[in-house]
Amino acid sequence: MKILIRNKVEFNKFMEYNGITDENVESKNIMLISINDPGKFSYFKEEHLNVKIIHFWDLSEENIQIMDYKKDEKLFNGIFNEKQAKELYKFIISNKDKDMALIHCSAGISRSGGIGTFIFDLYGTITWEEFKRKNPYILPNAHILKLLRKELHKDK
Repeated sequence: MKILIRNKVEFNKFMEYNGITDENVESKNIMLISINDPGKFSYFKEEHLNVKIIHFWDLSEENIQIMDYKKDEKLFNGIFNEKQAKELYKFIISNKDKDMALIHCSAGISRSGGIGTFIFDLYGTITWEEFKRKNPYILPNAHILKLLRKELHKDK
């Protein structure tokens, strides 16, 4: 499976260039994961069999541990959590036969990097060096990887 990690602008350009819309996306042999900040809109209006829309903040495990959630419920509700990891894992497994996975977040670095790295670990058919060459800006979010890997181990 080819895995591409992009920022939101590049993702939207890819969709527009390839004429991919809510109306025809299910006919495409591609897994699409749209990561957005809470309250922000995705390119897609709704999820599809091969489109997952997810909302959470880009927070590291260290940031999460030092925050006082009682003071900011909005922030707390925007943390990538076990429920989201379970849903995302099921989505990834259900789309394992796709030729490509295209994942985006705002910058195409941390959140999408974590999810893309997880998909690479599961289905990567190239070397890590080649994966990094195709996705040079990623710095995978360790919190996201930890929760997704936890779901993988539950599944074994």
